[in-house]
Amino acid sequence: MTQNYEIAPLAREAYAGTTGRLIRLRGLSSLLILIAQKLWMGASGLMTTVLVATCLTSESQGWYYALLSLASTYTLVDLGFSHVLIGLISKYAHGARWLDGGNIEGNGANSLRALIEKSLRLYRYLAVGYFVVMIPAGLLFFSGRAEHEGLYWEQWAVAWLGLGFVTAVSLTMTPFLAIVEGSGRVKEVALVRLIHGVAGSLFCWIVLWNGGGLWAAMMTPAFGVIVMSLWLKRRFPALPVTRFERSQLSLRWRTDVWPQQWRFGMGWTASYLLTQIYTPILFYFSGTVVAGQMGLSFSIANLVAVIAHVWITRHVPAMAHAATGRDWNTLDRLFNGDLKHSLVFFLFSSVVLCVLLQLIEGTSYGDRILPFWPFAGLLCISLINHVTGALAAQLRAFQREPLVKIMVLGAIAIVPLAVWVAPSHGAAGVIAVIISVQAGFVLPAVVFVWKRCQVTFRGQSMSCITTP
Repeated sequence: MTQNYEIAPLAREAYAGTTGRLIRLRGLSSLLILIAQKLWMGASGLMTTVLVATCLTSESQGWYYALLSLASTYTLVDLGFSHVLIGLISKYAHGARWLDGGNIEGNGANSLRALIEKSLRLYRYLAVGYFVVMIPAGLLFFSGRAEHEGLYWEQWAVAWLGLGFVTAVSLTMTPFLAIVEGSGRVKEVALVRLIHGVAGSLFCWIVLWNGGGLWAAMMTPAFGVIVMSLWLKRRFPALPVTRFERSQLSLRWRTDVWPQQWRFGMGWTASYLLTQIYTPILFYFSGTVVAGQMGLSFSIANLVAVIAHVWITRHVPAMAHAATGRDWNTLDRLFNGDLKHSLVFFLFSSVVLCVLLQLIEGTSYGDRILPFWPFAGLLCISLINHVTGALAAQLRAFQREPLVKIMVLGAIAIVPLAVWVAPSHGAAGVIAVIISVQAGFVLPAVVFVWKRCQVTFRGQSMSCITTP
């Protein structure tokens, strides 16, 4: 049976400025899948941290988290184009219709096929560029530490090559998710991401438990490629082989793409610099054991924040609807209630974790985590990140993103300071730098801008810092 439904109306409903898939979810089932995805991230993250501490040595733990952190630079490669692509689907899909197998027909079919082909070609170039740059960069970065510890090539380099390769291949899959999501199939894409997360985590655990060591790091991206390949083959077999004539698409990057893309790119860059960069810094300056402690401790602290953020994300569509209808009482009630419950959960979980850390101090598990006060500092950092993330999510109900510049400025200040203090003060010095900048600049600036924007976005004549 031919699907034969028009793409453009679904795309316009799926896309809402910077909020992407969260604001225009089609139905409660889509939201439930997204919440399940967040909950799985929390549960699987906890299980992974336990198995890493159980199955890897202290040195291998440092290598594991350093490999993952360096590979995570793939999030910076497209500078947010995948999110912009969702909106472009809406623009170029007028009159087009999906048919079975991923074929497209209708008045807008040529333009849409042209956009799809151009996107696929772009990501193939990005994937090759990532592989060509990051593989030798990683080999150079890790080789000094490997030589210092007397490790053989096969003990670390093969794992990095495998991780870099599957990460590069996974980049080629990114536009397919954006294209299908932009056409209105938000629920289907969310389900694919959930299956990917479950499969990747399960095989990561299997590899860790069976002594696979660093090979576990590549399981999640590898099974992302497998799951998405099977999904495309079954649901959209014609999509990867779309072809077009260049004259059929008039896409101006400067006006149609860059005004949105740079906001996403800045946000993702700031997120990477504020969460992922510290493990490689400590790996380079302080050794694998300290890097492993930092990686595992940061994973635990971020795990609490991920679960706490579920209270915020569950009502993002409802907050967007309330903002559109200027129902400020409903907007405030939803946000204030969710923020309160998420903070209660975060603080309670932090107390429990600190108590557990005291109980396991001096044991083999306790030695895998940072000492009490640096660990407590990481929890404070995650708490600040959670609060700023919650305020940003509330502002996205107005389809605005005014906090990106603050995050970027904070990251720019933190990273060089972290590099400066890491050789002499280790993890404790890096954490002190992060807290100082986050608590002294980022959080006050975010709260100030958020309050001003509440007035401006609700129709009063007060200026607000916004991104162009």
